[in-house]
Amino acid sequence: MRIFIDESGTFSGFQANSVSVVGALVIPDVMLGNIEKKYAKFRDGLPKDNGEVKGKLLNERQVNKVVTLLMRNEALFEITALDLGLHQESAVRDYKQKLGEQMLAKVANFREDVRPEVQAASEYILQAPLNLFLQALTTFNVLHRVISRSTTFFAQRKPYELGSFSWIVDGKEPAKVTRWEEWWAHYAQGALASMSKRRPAWMLPEAFNADYSFYEKFNSVDDKGEAGTSLKLLLKDITFSAQTSHGLEFVDILTNGVRRALTGNLQREGWQNMHRLMIHENDEPYISFVLFSEGEDIIHAAPYTGVVNEGVSKDGRLMLTKRNLRLALNAQGGRPVIAV
Repeated sequence: MRIFIDESGTFSGFQANSVSVVGALVIPDVMLGNIEKKYAKFRDGLPKDNGEVKGKLLNERQVNKVVTLLMRNEALFEITALDLGLHQESAVRDYKQKLGEQMLAKVANFREDVRPEVQAASEYILQAPLNLFLQALTTFNVLHRVISRSTTFFAQRKPYELGSFSWIVDGKEPAKVTRWEEWWAHYAQGALASMSKRRPAWMLPEAFNADYSFYEKFNSVDDKGEAGTSLKLLLKDITFSAQTSHGLEFVDILTNGVRRALTGNLQREGWQNMHRLMIHENDEPYISFVLFSEGEDIIHAAPYTGVVNEGVSKDGRLMLTKRNLRLALNAQGGRPVIAV
């Protein structure tokens, strides 16, 4: 599968409507050619900047046309938002400082051969500009959602897609990979490992006939003898690309579209079908929000609550197939025995 990643917003400015997002578009390899062929038929009619279709230039009808194309060809979309208008800058800076210090304190716990890399990555947390640090945190959240959710989704439908994860990230420098890109590509492994421990992915029991065999190539055993997914293998194929590509245009349109919807700059016609690209699970909103004040129900007080509730909280793609959904309901009143 191909995973195209892009961000929208500056990840700076602690004021109202300061919303930034990172999105990941998952396209099955077997569907990519068909999607690109159909996209080429109407791409010439879309507004462009230096030959590249940009989401910020598209109107509602054009955004919805791209969404509909992807929806009909089995693409998935994951997105995480950060609303700095809901946070205090001092608290966020304190969080960044404490995280960097905690990581440095753990350097001695790593193998001697990897300590220099871990120390350099930890020190960069302290040195990195706040906006890049926040963008990285938001990106890690998206990566975790892709890994933990798309595996089970495709294990039931197209299990062979789990044999290849190609990550294509919108790059900023045409001629090189920036230091920040190198840092987050390396640090992502540790960050995702920590997130997986806090929120482990669930896999379906054998009775559901989900096929994880193609995913087994990414399994490994760590130094403690514990078996699991090797994030080093899973994230091995990361490309930072500043070149124009259909996949990066798609994710730019979707990511920018969600941000415009949250900030009131994209009307319902543009976002009305976004939810059909997203996985419905546990009746939670399909947009994940990064919050530095856990336990506070502050999202419900945000101006975009209506858009979230109406547009991206219901009628998405079911995690389970119809057959497996029936299996997941027990005989006592049809109550689910696993998360659906």
